[in-house]
Amino acid sequence: MFEKHRSITRTGASAVGVKALGALAVGALAVGALAIGAMAIGRLKIGRARIHRLEIDELVIRKRREIDVSPESDR
Repeated sequence: MFEKHRSITRTGASAVGVKALGALAVGALAVGALAIGAMAIGRLKIGRARIHRLEIDELVIRKRREIDVSPESDR
């Protein structure tokens, strides 16, 4: 009788363990998904910043051409 009770306890404990492992796995997947999402958002922001910087560089080049900043114009 004691052995049967003991095996039931082990079965219950293993079920609790399996549930805990499942919860950990789900938590790990959620954290991984959040990390991937954060990386994607970061890359989008970096990409936008690069595009913005290129646009500013292009505007500066246009203004320099309009003003005609050259060594000959100083003379």
